[in-house]
Amino acid sequence: MEYFKYIMLTSLFLFSCQKQENIISNLNGGKIIILGHGGLGRYTPYPSNSYESILKCLEAGADGSEFDVQMTKDSILVAFHSADLSDETDGEGMINDYNWEEIKNSTYNSGIYRSHQMIVPLTRLFEKLPNLHHYQFSFDCKLYSHNPDLNEFYAIYARTLHKMIQKYELENNIYIESQTKDFLALMQQKNVNYPLLIYPFSFEDGLNIAKEMNLFGISISTRDISASQIAEAHKENVRVAIWSVYTHKQNKEAIAKNPDIIQTDKVKDLIDLLQ
Repeated sequence: MEYFKYIMLTSLFLFSCQKQENIISNLNGGKIIILGHGGLGRYTPYPSNSYESILKCLEAGADGSEFDVQMTKDSILVAFHSADLSDETDGEGMINDYNWEEIKNSTYNSGIYRSHQMIVPLTRLFEKLPNLHHYQFSFDCKLYSHNPDLNEFYAIYARTLHKMIQKYELENNIYIESQTKDFLALMQQKNVNYPLLIYPFSFEDGLNIAKEMNLFGISISTRDISASQIAEAHKENVRVAIWSVYTHKQNKEAIAKNPDIIQTDKVKDLIDLLQ
């Protein structure tokens, strides 16, 4: 009898420990928002930031997707990461150097991606994605431009992004990330309720800026923030989105830090871990 009692108590203890490991403490009431990084992330058949990758990410069961947003010279917002077209395509120069018609037929350098649409305008993305308002989208605003008047560029970009959000009624479905305080301030002027995240050079800088500007949160590499720092941000009512999460191990480590949002390159694995 004593043996069976010991087995039962041990089983209950182990079960409670396992349950405890799954308890998440964050500002979302214990839910971590799962966003794909540029869609399904690296090492997939689909180019990052492409319609196919973002669609497959949503179909996999993610809460939404992060993607990079740049603006052409004629104010078309597109999903593209690199500062120079030559990094990924047969073109060269910045997106903002060209009108949309001049770059819409560019192709990827990598042969495995040549069958996919290269650069997708955000309007086309949002018109094609099914059940658009069921998901969350994080815009990583890449402010690359040769415009000598960057304040003018920021103002046009902010106005264009705001109009697009209004057009598709995405106010409750988006996050806006940027490294540039002046740009975030412009977006605050457009809508004080926009969930804005500073992408800082360090956690300390990010927390100070988020508090100073009353921002929604911080977007930062998981390599540059600890669980205790996330807890510190939460005490200030500042949410934390983390990225540079590429593997099963990094997904598990990211969960243990109790962030509010994880942008992962291993979407299905993170979904399984959080179920």
